[in-house]
Amino acid sequence: MRHRSSAALALALLVAAGGVLGIPAGGAAFAAPATATPADVQSLTLITGDRITVDGDRTLVQPRKGIQFFQFRDGKHRYVVPSDAAPLLRADRLDQRLFDVSTLLDDDVEKRADLPLVMADANVVAGLSATRTLSAIDGFATKIPVRDLAARWPSLKTSLKQGKLWLDAMRTPTLDVSVPRTGAPEAWARGLDGTGITVAVLDSGVDDTHPDLAGKVVARKNFVADYEDARDVAGHGTHVASTIAGTGAASGGRYRGVAPGAHLLDGKVCALIGCPESAILDGMRWAAESGVKVVNMSFGSTDTPGTDPIEAAVNELSAQYDMLFVVAAGNDYGAQTVNSPGSADAALTVGAVDKDGAPADYSSKGPRLGDYAVKPEMTAPGTDITAARSSYLDDGTTGDPYVTFSGTSMATPHVAGAAAIMTQAHPDWTSEQRKGALIGSARPDARATLEEQGAGELTIPGALDEPITAAPATIGFGFRKYPQAADDRVTRTLTYRNVSKDPVTLKLTVDTASVFALNTDTVTVPGNGTATVEVTAHATEVGLSSGRIVATGPAGAVQTPVSIFREQPSADLSLTTRDRTPGSPGTAVTFVENVATGQQFVSYEPATTMRVPFGKYFAATLVFETDGTSTLMVNAETTVTGPKHLDMDGRKARPTGITVPDRAAQPVAAFAQAFLTGDHQIDATLQGDRPGQLFTADLGSTRVANLTAQFNASFARPDNSAAYTAGWYQNGHFATGYTKHVGARDLTAVRTEYAANTPGASGQRSNFPAIPRIPYAYGTALPSTTLPAVRTEYYAGDTLWNAEFAEYDATGQSLTTLDEPAARHHDRVERWNGAAFAYPLTPGLPEFPTIARRQDELLVRLTNYSDAAGHLGFSNAETNQHMTLSRNGQVVDQRDSSLVGFDVAPGKARLRVDYSSTQPASRLSTRIDQSWEFTSNTTVAETAVPLTAVGFAPELDLTNTARAGRLTAIALPVTSQGKAAKLRDVDVDVSFDDGTTWHRTPVVSRHGEWVTSVLNPPHPGFVSLRATATDAAGNRTTARILRAYATK
Repeated sequence: MRHRSSAALALALLVAAGGVLGIPAGGAAFAAPATATPADVQSLTLITGDRITVDGDRTLVQPRKGIQFFQFRDGKHRYVVPSDAAPLLRADRLDQRLFDVSTLLDDDVEKRADLPLVMADANVVAGLSATRTLSAIDGFATKIPVRDLAARWPSLKTSLKQGKLWLDAMRTPTLDVSVPRTGAPEAWARGLDGTGITVAVLDSGVDDTHPDLAGKVVARKNFVADYEDARDVAGHGTHVASTIAGTGAASGGRYRGVAPGAHLLDGKVCALIGCPESAILDGMRWAAESGVKVVNMSFGSTDTPGTDPIEAAVNELSAQYDMLFVVAAGNDYGAQTVNSPGSADAALTVGAVDKDGAPADYSSKGPRLGDYAVKPEMTAPGTDITAARSSYLDDGTTGDPYVTFSGTSMATPHVAGAAAIMTQAHPDWTSEQRKGALIGSARPDARATLEEQGAGELTIPGALDEPITAAPATIGFGFRKYPQAADDRVTRTLTYRNVSKDPVTLKLTVDTASVFALNTDTVTVPGNGTATVEVTAHATEVGLSSGRIVATGPAGAVQTPVSIFREQPSADLSLTTRDRTPGSPGTAVTFVENVATGQQFVSYEPATTMRVPFGKYFAATLVFETDGTSTLMVNAETTVTGPKHLDMDGRKARPTGITVPDRAAQPVAAFAQAFLTGDHQIDATLQGDRPGQLFTADLGSTRVANLTAQFNASFARPDNSAAYTAGWYQNGHFATGYTKHVGARDLTAVRTEYAANTPGASGQRSNFPAIPRIPYAYGTALPSTTLPAVRTEYYAGDTLWNAEFAEYDATGQSLTTLDEPAARHHDRVERWNGAAFAYPLTPGLPEFPTIARRQDELLVRLTNYSDAAGHLGFSNAETNQHMTLSRNGQVVDQRDSSLVGFDVAPGKARLRVDYSSTQPASRLSTRIDQSWEFTSNTTVAETAVPLTAVGFAPELDLTNTARAGRLTAIALPVTSQGKAAKLRDVDVDVSFDDGTTWHRTPVVSRHGEWVTSVLNPPHPGFVSLRATATDAAGNRTTARILRAYATK
């Protein structure tokens, strides 16, 4: 389902969001270097108990002693595979999605107390308790508390000796004009409106208090009671149900459903957070055992190779109960993006068209992933569909009984309603016959390809009038392997069935005659009988060829979509993995990626053969050895022009060894990475908890110009008084082993001071290698420390480092995260987390100014929280944010956000932005108020408003405290954007009673820098500060910070 909305502003604002991420324990690693808001930072726990934190392109893995992690990406998905899970993946006992960080985050796993799981093909597994029996897959649903995952993993991995443990993943819920387009009113005129037929709606529930659905639901069951009650708070299921069987009572019949005489079975399998697979499986079995013949499923998820449990259930239940599952194709708009379970053979899969019959731009297209079969089989109206609005839907509107949605979710119930009418008209037909009639009678659109529309758009009268059905309803000739013989042909049999008593003669044509041929151009089908036609396919061009066989008779035409795929020049690429120690078989993970197309192949087998198109490939194999070490082998460029074999020979690997001249320092983390830049960035990264744990081998035979390899390691003393970070990189080749012994003269020392904002807080610094040509790289979080703290941090090697610091309260909640860009370290002193905290004008990304005018829109991105030293980041302690825009002294808009796009009247005007935020959980900067007043005019492109901001950098100790009764010097750092004019005046006021009263304090300018001083009161407390500045252009800024620092 898609709601109509404008995403342009949100995208423009969020791309510029500032800040970075921290983790509250030692030895973690993640990839750098973007910026984010707190909302972008997500954490989750793998089934192994390993903690993962993601911030945009950064992935942080908290190491587990003795365990290594292989990290790689597959298109839009990122995987983190622990070494002790790889054997179960190889044995096909674990679903790979359990290590697909992208899918886990999409499913909001991090927000749940339990990890939901589905066990297939096993009724009992030690250590797993069934929460529901799933007879559809001979298994059960289960869950493990997230807090127990680490403790239960050791026993779980030994008990998985049969079946397969799947992630109980979430599927996503994907009429006044639309219903008449289907021809339903013609059917109603014949007395066919679905009366006597019950359609199961497996969705978010059905609100049958709606007048259109009164008396429609004959039975209901809530399969997501763990998430929410039976009410349809999403509104999706009610909308779908009324499209199928709504009476239109609330609109005088205007918004009537396709089969208004039908009844409904309400199976709630979707909650607001999505549709758990275990709930779907249980709901499907319930619907089947209830005796319904039509099931609507307007949800799906990305299809993967093979048959997943939902797809298997669609196929098995369809055959066992002679029922028809009508399923949404999905809203992923690209080629080969038809969702699961619409990808199941037995599913009748529906794409979407608009109200003019043109294919919807969002509708997922075929062919099916893997075998290039015809999917979707047909289309129906799905854009701007108005149907019943659930009274429980909280969408900001009240009183309107209808709501308008778009998506293949909306197209699907049109076809389900048509299936109900066909079941009423032909109660003796099988589900395959009804499916065939709906597909065969569909109306193709000349504007659409077969991959977009299948047979075409639903037309109910055609399905009712046509006595001829075709079986199979679509013909997929599959995949023709390269090289193809000149006479390579494949033949299938197409059977026509005549349900009338009189013979029917059909004229046969095919619209892609160069590829598909028939053994006859006419066929006579006897009354109540069948006739067959031989269809031969000869793929003449590389890639997909598709078309339609059209059988035209007296009543109309029957469409049969056909397709065949001719493989491009390809060959078998075989790989054999050899362990580093013969006779001690480890577990291998191999991925091979086409450097030009990004097509990726993954295997967990020690010997595998991959069918790959001709081209250049990057190959990497990781072996988790039985002795607790790991071996990463890289062949960065191999060219395939025919059958080829790669020997990934671990015996050639050598150890990585980085040492520092401090025997007391213990290893924290170590990395070996190969990164290939180009059209598709390719990354193979091995992470361990000590350098000697990692072995590497460069198996390439030539220099690869766009390859970069990097190796780094970090160490820390047990008392946290010193830490070491050393890293090197090289271009052109990987490395067979990598050894560096750092001497005392190789080190740069930095005295690093970490101030405390909150009593009892802890802090953690993370370092990320900033390497040319690598847009993201993996780094290490040094051990956390109680604040305040001072640590000497040493650096060695040719790598520059981005740095980050995070402060956590006693519960582990992140309060503040600050960032520092990459820099060459010299002997110096750094201070982090020093008061006062404020919002400077420094942007997280230079191309996105903090305050900008774009035509007649004012973009405000106050996302960069800053300490006194100018480290940018964000605060997690904020609870209230409010922003106001005034024009010529009049308030024109207000928002509770720090990320806003304001509409502004055209032309020149005096504008003022006021922003306030509160942090009651924080000891300091409990409230921050900032404002900017400036003259602005309409612009053509996005343009930074020329402004300045004034901050405060008082001289404080490491508890962010000054001596009571003493004088405190305060620097006033100035940040600016655009072509800001020079500051003319700066006034500072001070308050000792949290802003109730204010007193002016003198300000002086020294060589362009502004400073002031405050005589602190003689008793412990807090000092609040306010600065007002005016520039030469008349622009004015004010910053007010309550409790800017403490006194004692």
